[in-house]
Amino acid sequence: MPSSVEAREIPVIGDSLVIVGNGLLDEIPSRLRQAGMTPGFFVVVSDRTVFGHYGQRLLGAFEREASAAVAAGGRAPKVLKYEIEPGEPSKNRNVKAAIEDFMLEHRCTRDTIVVALGGGVVGDLSGFLAATYMRGVPVVQIPTSVMAMVDSSVGGKTAINVPAGKNLVGAFHQPRFIFADMMLLKTLHRREVVEGLAESIKMGVIRDKGLFELMEKEFEKMMALDPSVAADVIYESIRHKADVVAIDPHEKGLRATLNYGHTIGHAIEGLMSPELLHGECVAIGCVLEADLAHRLGKLPAEAVTRIRKCFEAYGLPVQMPKLPDGKGLPELMAKMAVDKKNAGGAIRCTIITGVGTSIDNPQPVPQDIMEAVLQDALAAAAGEPEAKRAKH
Repeated sequence: MPSSVEAREIPVIGDSLVIVGNGLLDEIPSRLRQAGMTPGFFVVVSDRTVFGHYGQRLLGAFEREASAAVAAGGRAPKVLKYEIEPGEPSKNRNVKAAIEDFMLEHRCTRDTIVVALGGGVVGDLSGFLAATYMRGVPVVQIPTSVMAMVDSSVGGKTAINVPAGKNLVGAFHQPRFIFADMMLLKTLHRREVVEGLAESIKMGVIRDKGLFELMEKEFEKMMALDPSVAADVIYESIRHKADVVAIDPHEKGLRATLNYGHTIGHAIEGLMSPELLHGECVAIGCVLEADLAHRLGKLPAEAVTRIRKCFEAYGLPVQMPKLPDGKGLPELMAKMAVDKKNAGGAIRCTIITGVGTSIDNPQPVPQDIMEAVLQDALAAAAGEPEAKRAKH
């Protein structure tokens, strides 16, 4: 049956493809069958909140497609579903193992496709599950958050969190399809929308001045997900990420620049989650890493101000939060010491050289300058007058 939904396609790498449109959800099983994806099992992984919104619709679409396949003389795959608790704490070894045991109990073989219906937690967990189950089965991503749509679902980075840090155990496993259905963003709260948009602002800062300027100008429409601008921003954000992934699929150089804001952001998140969301920590990290680039003589002061004001316009935090009691500079530096971009014992960061431009590979950062940036940010969070802070 031909599609009734207008959609745009973005190739990523190999046969990985992003499809962007409005109202894709009910067509996904049909599109998968038309692409030759006819396994013995589909395993839909979702969290309880997202499944409550969209799960039964997706299962219903699979049932209709199964009936059509049988009527045409084909076979109907068995569709299983597994719900996890919402939130970052579910992205762990125990939950992954529980889903694997569930699949084994149902005798899922390599003739299985994992379908991730949810935000970044579901996508990361399901992708890693698919990468390792029976030494690898296909995964299809259906992102339901802005964050997952513009960032985490695209490019095949999958992982779980461990006590030492975020996303430290995982694999590169490209999804066969990513269905970016704009209609699935309608149930998001404003805070969830803007934390995802932090990744689009980030992409504008490092690669696309025009995208940054659009977000800078149209912040009210973007926060409301006005179709007149939101579809283009999300499409361009995905396109940029796909371009980078195609050049550097395993994050050996250029792709690591997409982690702008994440070196400091992940350290803050490790101490402040779940009080602060991932995108909120990234926003703080982007502003502080812009300050870092300025102190290194790479970024004009006015660009730092402009970047900060753009994040602020979306209501995103731009200053170091007050950390939990007993936590400070040593704990932040310890978190950054295990950042995946590091090499040769040095912390490496994406260095911005202007709005829309950055150095192609993450650069080693002198420890004293990184500590100065963080120390001043911590002093500001504590309310220390600027005149009393260290001058660097």
